[in-house]
Amino acid sequence: MKRSVTSLLAGLGIPTLTIGTDFTGALVLATPIELEFGADITTTQWVLNIYALTFAMGMVAGGKLADSYGRRRLLLIGLVIFVTASLGCALAPSVGWLIAARAAQGVGSAIAWPSILALAATWLSEEKRGFAIGLVLGIVTFGNVIGPALGGIASGLGDWRAFFVINLILGTLSLLLVPRLVARDTQDWPEERIDFIGIALLASAVLALLYALDVGADWGWTDPRILALFIVALALFSAFPLWEKRPASPLIPLNLLHGRQFQLALAANGLVVPAVFLLFLYIPQYLQKVYGWHIFHASIGSLPLMLCLSIFSVLSGRLYGTIGPQKLLLFGYTLVTLGCILITQFSPAWGYWGLVPAMILIGTGSGLSVGPAGTIAVGAAGQARAGLAGALSFMVHLTMGAIGVGAGTAVFTAANARHLAAGLERLSLKVSPADQGSLIGAAPGSEKVRAILDSFPAEARGKVETLVRDGFNMGIQDAYWLALALAALGIVVAFRLEEEQHTPKGG
Repeated sequence: MKRSVTSLLAGLGIPTLTIGTDFTGALVLATPIELEFGADITTTQWVLNIYALTFAMGMVAGGKLADSYGRRRLLLIGLVIFVTASLGCALAPSVGWLIAARAAQGVGSAIAWPSILALAATWLSEEKRGFAIGLVLGIVTFGNVIGPALGGIASGLGDWRAFFVINLILGTLSLLLVPRLVARDTQDWPEERIDFIGIALLASAVLALLYALDVGADWGWTDPRILALFIVALALFSAFPLWEKRPASPLIPLNLLHGRQFQLALAANGLVVPAVFLLFLYIPQYLQKVYGWHIFHASIGSLPLMLCLSIFSVLSGRLYGTIGPQKLLLFGYTLVTLGCILITQFSPAWGYWGLVPAMILIGTGSGLSVGPAGTIAVGAAGQARAGLAGALSFMVHLTMGAIGVGAGTAVFTAANARHLAAGLERLSLKVSPADQGSLIGAAPGSEKVRAILDSFPAEARGKVETLVRDGFNMGIQDAYWLALALAALGIVVAFRLEEEQHTPKGG
């Protein structure tokens, strides 16, 4: 590669790594956040979901702004927002403040990430585009790999907030490196209008859906408020394509979205994500809450998943031109499907090493799937729309992840609640609904949980603790039936791709 290309990739590497570490590193902090703020598992999931939601919803606007006003400029603006929000996370006095700061981090990432993808996709020649995007995805996934370790180290040293200080340092370093290593934008950019109404419609639809999934177990799924939230979400989702016909510059250009291959590429980028996001969220908690691991060891326990994601994201870029995207996607989705099947059958008696094959299958399959799907989407849109196409692809990626976690957590909570209620009844223990809710997915060491356990006869406490651990396992098993159905649908989508339209000639 030419020196200018090497400099570009080096300049993009640190901000890409920053975004990668931030996304997964925060997930291992769920238990210490629960302990400090007295929050439950349905609240702490928003530390992931609100970031994914604002990242996803802001990404198309970020892509359009990058295509209009310059990719280097927007990258720097996104990094400034990200650094400021990281400081807010580090200083958060409450879980609500933390969630708000995480939302702002998502906005910063949403502005920066499309510029990174577009710079990588348009800097190299067309035949090397798959390699460039695969390399960037490999760096971000490597960030995903070391993120949990950084979060575990921070928590292990006594303060989960130190993780966001690391974000602050990496983000600041990025702000220093990008102006020196990434050349100024020199071309004239077409002016793009931002469809803020379209963004608001889509974001509100997803938010209403996620909130209904979050509180449905507490309020009851037939509660009029829950039904109203689902109706509102459906109405907003239905209104979105109708609105998109009106503005001169819609959020999603209909001529782009109507392309069959582009639609399939977006689906292929999204259907795999719930299986991965659920592992991101629940594996560290499983190791802590079921097996009693220390938070640092639990964060390291996710390494098989993260390493496979990282390695095969890079390899998918190299294999794109030789094997072709369809075969990569078929193989990748098949592996993910097998991994989901393993988790639906998993028993705590298998131990940690029983989880490793599932992590390897899902990590490898996802790594082989996401890169080719994103490359197809960017290639189908053309160079002028590279930023927008990359943004749309990852908008679907993150939105499906957020919805998958929301729906999976709803299933997890419901299965856990059924198991716990049945077990308490067998033990002839009367527990209030509020206390039962506190025991679902409970963090070990929580003052609230200890108080509930202390209210039981001594001989019953160990049995209740076993109920809580077994319920956690049962909840994950049930949640993965949803991930399994989506992965199986991904195999169908891969079969329908027309490979010859997207495989670069000459390999």
